[in-house]
Amino acid sequence: MSSVGQPSVADEQTNRLMGALATVRNSVTLSIAVFGVFLFLLGFAINQGVWAAIFALWGTALTLFGLTAFTIIWWQRR
Repeated sequence: MSSVGQPSVADEQTNRLMGALATVRNSVTLSIAVFGVFLFLLGFAINQGVWAAIFALWGTALTLFGLTAFTIIWWQRR
């Protein structure tokens, strides 16, 4: 069973992951959304006080903004 010329399942999954990471890295709006998720998780980890609420609120707002802007731009280019 020669599989020369046929990529393996692991190679396909790696290529998909690298493509997704390249998309996020090259898109400002998706980078904003990822930073928003980071802030939200930071607020969740702090879980006490005003800073936790601020990080969670800003994280949610940035995530929604980034995803909405990316979707609108993607939809208009389509």
